[in-house]
Amino acid sequence: MDSCGDLWTDPPAVNASRKPGEWQTYDIVFEAPQFDGEKLVKPAYVTVFHNGVLMHNRREILGRTPHAKLGTYAAHSPEEPLQLENHGSPVRFRNIWIRKLTS
Repeated sequence: MDSCGDLWTDPPAVNASRKPGEWQTYDIVFEAPQFDGEKLVKPAYVTVFHNGVLMHNRREILGRTPHAKLGTYAAHSPEEPLQLENHGSPVRFRNIWIRKLTS
C-alpha cells in the first residue's frame, strides 16, 4: 500500500462532483495484479481522475472488493470482464473506452 493510505478507507481530499443530473467523468488507469500460479506476485493498482481532478494516485487494491469486508486475492487471468454497478441509483454510463496501455 502506498503512503497515502487505503483506497477504500481514505476518502479523496476533494469533492470534484458536479451537480446532480450533470454528466460526471472518470478517467481510470488500472494495473492488473500478476500471479505466479496461485501466488500473488504484484498487487493491482488504480489511478482515478474524477471530472479531471486526481482523486487516487496509484493506490493499491487489496483484492476483490466485497461490500463492508476486506478484499482478498484469488488468482485469475490477466484480463477479466468490466463490471459497472449503479446500486439502484439513477445512473447511466456512456462513452466507455477501454485501451490497453503498454509499459
